[in-house]
Amino acid sequence: MTEHGKKQTTAFWLWRDGNKVAHQYPATQITEQWDLLGNNWIKPTRFFDHYQRAIEYQPGEKVHGKQEQDWPHRYQLISAQQLEKFTLKSEQGEGCDKRQTLELNSNNEKTTLVWLPQLQLIHSLQRHYGNKQEQWQLVTLAHDRKTINTFFAVRQNYQATDYADIGDDHTDPFLTQMVTQGFIEGGASGFYDTQGNALAGHEHHH
Repeated sequence: MTEHGKKQTTAFWLWRDGNKVAHQYPATQITEQWDLLGNNWIKPTRFFDHYQRAIEYQPGEKVHGKQEQDWPHRYQLISAQQLEKFTLKSEQGEGCDKRQTLELNSNNEKTTLVWLPQLQLIHSLQRHYGNKQEQWQLVTLAHDRKTINTFFAVRQNYQATDYADIGDDHTDPFLTQMVTQGFIEGGASGFYDTQGNALAGHEHHH
């Protein structure tokens, strides 16, 4: 992101395995995971990688005051409704190498998206609004099955606490610290336009 000439850079990894998707943030050592269950219910889990701890939410339970209902936004970093608003300008390549250049202009805001339709993945996104400019770029793309399996398996071994039980335990220093610092209820994963519509994310690992 560039604002008033100042640049701010953030990186994260997108992990996908069937009906599981995770957003890993190396800078904060926090990983957000969502599992797509039957009847399109979504089960969120927040992993604190440094502490090897997890906070589990029940399907349909509100996280940060919002109920998870938009699986495409988590899986492909842009909601299906938002993607439909873009206009196709050009496309090149075939199969997994096919790239589509899409544009969206609204409310003094211009967004250019390079989309990989076969992979359901953003290759790049540029957004200009006011004196701000955002640019997201796919840096690494990998399909190694062993690495993906290990990523999800390691976090399943973390000590997990149900979100509903947090207020009942006043003896756990980790929970007390996380609540005090706002990590359990604070922050949200994903990016939004000026109307609050879910847009896209940062660096991807598929």
